[in-house]
Amino acid sequence: MNRFFFILFVSTTLITTSSCSGDDSSNNGGGNNQASGFTWRENDPNGMINQAASATFTNQFNTLIAKKADGSTLFEINLSGSSAAAYTLSSSGANMFTYTGENPFFVAESGSVTISSNTNNKITGTYEAFRTGNSGLTRLYGTFTDVPVN
Repeated sequence: MNRFFFILFVSTTLITTSSCSGDDSSNNGGGNNQASGFTWRENDPNGMINQAASATFTNQFNTLIAKKADGSTLFEINLSGSSAAAYTLSSSGANMFTYTGENPFFVAESGSVTISSNTNNKITGTYEAFRTGNSGLTRLYGTFTDVPVN
């Protein structure tokens, strides 16, 4: 009889533990699968994804700052507002986009930043920024997801 209960216990344990997967953190129900933070792609909207070490949005100035691991500014995006909307970029004016990873700096001449959500002290959206040039970096595409708002 003890052998029966032992086999039943082992069988139940195997069935229970094998039915649980180790990837339960995935979101298979659709929605936003992006990791939080600030990402960008250079020249190709389907190219390699780069990620900033940190990012914050300041409501007082409507400015999104993304930084390198050493704390230096990598991106500075100044907008005319912080509400969910599309903001048209230019090289001068209320909506400006600067990437310091290029020398000289990449200053967008056109493009847009779209804030899809600014709730619960977190901001989320996408951007595409363009500048003219015959070679090198002329286009940036990216996301900012659940970036803390100060």
